[in-house]
Amino acid sequence: MIKLLCFLPIIFFQISLPIYGQTFSVVQRTPKFKAVIKKTNLPDLISRTHFDGKYFKIVQGIESSPISFKSDKVLLLKAATTYYHLNVARKYFVEVVKSERVKNLPQIIVRLDITRQFFELGKFANENLSPTYNTAITIPPGKGFPSRGVGPWDMEIWFRPRKNIHIDELNLRSNNGQVDGLFRVFREQIHMMTFQRFMVSLLNSSNMQSGQLFRSSTQIIGASVLMELFYQFRDPIIKLTSRKHFGMDTALIPEVIYHEFSHVALSDTLALSHESPINEGLADIFSTLISGSSKIATNIKKYNTFNGKKAKRKQDYQVQFENSNFANSDYVLGILWMIKSIVGNEITPNFMYKLSQQINSSSDIRNDLIKGIRKTCDELCKDPFSQKMEIFKGLAKKQM
Repeated sequence: MIKLLCFLPIIFFQISLPIYGQTFSVVQRTPKFKAVIKKTNLPDLISRTHFDGKYFKIVQGIESSPISFKSDKVLLLKAATTYYHLNVARKYFVEVVKSERVKNLPQIIVRLDITRQFFELGKFANENLSPTYNTAITIPPGKGFPSRGVGPWDMEIWFRPRKNIHIDELNLRSNNGQVDGLFRVFREQIHMMTFQRFMVSLLNSSNMQSGQLFRSSTQIIGASVLMELFYQFRDPIIKLTSRKHFGMDTALIPEVIYHEFSHVALSDTLALSHESPINEGLADIFSTLISGSSKIATNIKKYNTFNGKKAKRKQDYQVQFENSNFANSDYVLGILWMIKSIVGNEITPNFMYKLSQQINSSSDIRNDLIKGIRKTCDELCKDPFSQKMEIFKGLAKKQM
């Protein structure tokens, strides 16, 4: 075969090079959503030796040259996995969503293992600042700082390296604020139920002997006391019963890669410089649409030991969900997944893309998102009246 190729015209040989017989190990999902490593071809490469493609160039850290095919095994897996899934995400927005904007985007630089923080005036923050791990970020384009020799740049996607963090280093109240808020509501409900049961037992005390009344009251109050003890000492209990180290290889998790490209695709209306529940929720729903699963970064403990996200998680609305500190909760994802089941798979991609055009990064959930959903349904739903009624019933179940 090689001898035959030597006799082919030079122009044909050059055209064939990007796809000529080279496969790479890539992390992929099975139909059961398990992570496996498979050999596959990478589309649209324009280099025979480096991860330089028509739409994406994969670099390491703050370098400008693409990563070599001869890199070490771990970096090679990250580069191939990221490149492959970014092309999957781009193809979805071009062929399914029919986004002309995405179709015409210039090549995007993708940085792996970058620990530098983002700085709006110079792209890379000073290296003396604390390094960042276990996350991914899509940075907005910048004009640079010409007087300091810093030129402009286009959008870039950064995947931080993994760093195992001991549970003692985690601020559980901050990182689990959503869970903590839900648990606080549950605690209040338990105390109210305990008070009601205690009052009922007192009203019925005339039919009880003193010993029975004491035992009944002790059991009722005891449940509330145990709940209060658990609530007050939940941090040490969680630390004692959970895993000790946490970390995330964002460049090896397909749904995280889809999520970051979704930020790129939606950045004409949802600003990359502003983290909000709306921004993250819409990127999440497109991540699930591309992957075909309601889960993000789960069932993949080799690459992620955090909890991940689940669209089907049962949650009631809380005002805290409007706060940017809760931007990465999965509440908005749950709302959009519920809408997906109502409007249908055929309409959903265009519905979500149209919805992203109706709102912006400063929009809130309870007012702006709901208005946007209603308006989008008026335009795209097959039966707007009945489907909006179903949507509002679903929202009511989420206490909206």
